[in-house]
Amino acid sequence: MIRRDGYVVWVQYFSRELSRSEGRRVPVRLAVKGPTAEDVVRAAARLGWEARKLDLRFPSQWWKPGSAVLVKPDRKLRKSEVVRLLAERMRG
Repeated sequence: MIRRDGYVVWVQYFSRELSRSEGRRVPVRLAVKGPTAEDVVRAAARLGWEARKLDLRFPSQWWKPGSAVLVKPDRKLRKSEVVRLLAERMRG
């Protein structure tokens, strides 16, 4: 298993087009239409976190182009907290 510092955050976590069972992890009110890895990297930068794009595909939708971002928060947070903070920054 590859050890990474930080969290792998999939772009699909923020997609308004997906249901929770399809991979969305944020409420619809925080989800965005057509999120990109660049959106996630920008949101992380607004929070003062280090982030870099990974060239991966979402496992449950391997045939669709997608991406992931490796996010390194500046303090200890749970992954659910990281995803929610990123979603809030992407919306506003």
